[in-house]
Amino acid sequence: MLFRSFLSPLFFLVCLNLVSAQTVRISKDWKFRTGDDLSWKNENFDDSSWRSIPVPAQWEQTGFPDYDGFAWYRTTFSVPENLLGQTLVLQIGAIDDSDETYINGTLVGHTGKFPPNDQSAWDAPRKYVIPAGVLKAHNTLAVRVFDGAGGGGIYQGPVEFITLKQFEKIKREKAKNKRSYFQLTTSNGLIAAVYNSVSGEVENVYPHIFSAYDSAAFVRPFVSHIAPNVQEKPVDVYYLKNTHVVEVKYPHFVIDYTASFVNGNKVFYAVVRGAQERISKITFSCEELPGLEKRSFLKSLGTHSEHYFLFGFTDTHHPVSHIDEAINSIKSAPVSLIDAEVKWMQQVFARSQFPPGINRAERNLLEQSVSVLKMAQVVDNEVFPLAKGQILASLRPGVWAISWVRDGAFAILALTKLGLYEEAKKGLEFMLNASPTNQYKRYVHADGKDYGIGVDYRISVTRYFGNGREESDFDHRGPNIEIDDFGLFLTALCDYVTNSGDAAFYKKWQPVLQTEVADAIIHNINDQGIIRADSGPWEHHLPGRPFTFTSGVCCKGLKEFARVQEQFGFPSAPYFAAYQRLHDGILSQMLYENRLIKGNAADRLPSDHYFFDAATFELFAKGCLDDKSLFLSHMAAYDEQLRVKTGKKMGYIRFNSSDSYENQEWPFAGLRVAVAQATFGRNAEAKRLVDRVTKIAGYNFHLIPEIITLEEESYKGAIPMAGYGAGAYVLGIWAVKQK
Repeated sequence: MLFRSFLSPLFFLVCLNLVSAQTVRISKDWKFRTGDDLSWKNENFDDSSWRSIPVPAQWEQTGFPDYDGFAWYRTTFSVPENLLGQTLVLQIGAIDDSDETYINGTLVGHTGKFPPNDQSAWDAPRKYVIPAGVLKAHNTLAVRVFDGAGGGGIYQGPVEFITLKQFEKIKREKAKNKRSYFQLTTSNGLIAAVYNSVSGEVENVYPHIFSAYDSAAFVRPFVSHIAPNVQEKPVDVYYLKNTHVVEVKYPHFVIDYTASFVNGNKVFYAVVRGAQERISKITFSCEELPGLEKRSFLKSLGTHSEHYFLFGFTDTHHPVSHIDEAINSIKSAPVSLIDAEVKWMQQVFARSQFPPGINRAERNLLEQSVSVLKMAQVVDNEVFPLAKGQILASLRPGVWAISWVRDGAFAILALTKLGLYEEAKKGLEFMLNASPTNQYKRYVHADGKDYGIGVDYRISVTRYFGNGREESDFDHRGPNIEIDDFGLFLTALCDYVTNSGDAAFYKKWQPVLQTEVADAIIHNINDQGIIRADSGPWEHHLPGRPFTFTSGVCCKGLKEFARVQEQFGFPSAPYFAAYQRLHDGILSQMLYENRLIKGNAADRLPSDHYFFDAATFELFAKGCLDDKSLFLSHMAAYDEQLRVKTGKKMGYIRFNSSDSYENQEWPFAGLRVAVAQATFGRNAEAKRLVDRVTKIAGYNFHLIPEIITLEEESYKGAIPMAGYGAGAYVLGIWAVKQK
């Protein structure tokens, strides 16, 4: 067979944890138990009765849904004799929320804090230098984890030991090359695969691009650890011509990995291209999971040959793999599938409206951003009918492979700006057609207050499961209820209607938009003329605060809605009046010393945690406030608090706090500041902010992250971001270039 079996010599080598001369990989299957007992750290503790689960993965995805609290992981590993005398570094990925890590009963590292004064470090990669004398030939690794809310556990890799020498070398190379991200995702809106340019393998291929069907069922890969059995080492990795095709260049051939927009099926393709005598004997190893089907064949194309490796699957939702159909399509086509995929995406570029005067670096990032937006949107032939059209906040391996209303709104605004009206419309229709919401029409919280929307509503109060049902990110503190989603949705929808001229779409949905979106906003305006307390833009669970962002984007949404209502002859006066009420309420409740807009109405002093909130920039980014003098004084105050002060860096953090998630640079915030700066004629400042993202993304496959760390200027958080990354960049550069 051209495919190497899962039970191959390479697989057993991996199971022995030796994958290179300087790396010890940890087995994927760990022992796991909820609860807490310090005796579980001990080397000789009997864990044979514990459940085995895969690592990395949130424990909610491995059979422990909705569990919050303490839990332990245990596994064993061997260290080759040649490494026992060297200093090793344990890279154990990201852990949600805090951990203590033991080897043979000895504490080797900890991050975050446990109760009673627990502090989350969910986004921090763990890298622990192992003290001398701890490691032996055979070892036990135990990790004590506390999760306070949401997802929990060791959820992100790598999970391996590496020599300190190699660790420092990689660190130096990262600093030299300025590349800090090494995972490239390919998707066709149906399946998603992640290639790791460090390990040289496709980590996982998933049967859906979203991460969860519903609260109890997470999407698991159908094949993992796909790697070519070749002696040559890659010399370069990139997205082929800024598309969805991941190309790995070797000295004498290339390997392209892709999901296919052309074929529109749930088959993953690895295509080796080169001279037939070099590529005909190449094989791939992989970890076979239930339902996997594999095929391979050679195809000659004149000057070169192509060796195709196809990975399909069957499961309860997909009784047919379509792999044979895919083979017939490729064999009968006169051109390479890879060339056809590139041409398909280039046709999307051709119908996209890019701003005038862009340089090559900007075009590269714009094109790759279009590809990310396309890869992040579920296409029409997904098996779940209500799933189609949804746009994920992040592509895998980013943890936010979930459809948020907020991120989706910015993605839709970007698609409209690009002139990709069909995609924008489908994103809107997904939310309008999603499973009946109203789960939180009434919701009495632990404090006895009803934080429900209070009337029928159509748009989710937070996000959606992959199957199209509303989800609120519910945990022990209750749900997130985010009224800003309604305002953002109205803004995105009205922008689409205004620019596309799609009157029929608006008239079809007008009754719903009026009674179940706009009226729902008005119902939640309080006596102070602002939106009452909600979970806000950064998703602080109830009881929340009266966030400025929420009132601001609802103010803008009602204003745009009133204009479109007036245009088509529908009632507009109540919505203009509500817009003005919110506008005046913001200036009454959020204006501080007549010089800045604070983050929420509850915080009174500049020293309060959420007083300076990067989300307030949105009110000036073509938003509801148009006073230039207020904008200038607002920016001056915020630059003192939230602008990155390290070196020549010039982005913005989220809050001025000790939380490592909040006080790192957020490219999304910087890009929204750029739009605000351009709105008020400060184009030079706006351009510097956009140029910063263009430059750093150029080092990292033209992808935009959730976070850039302050000290190392490394990518962190969910990567790549769609609405908050690719979409925000499109809007930012258009704001700069059209002035």
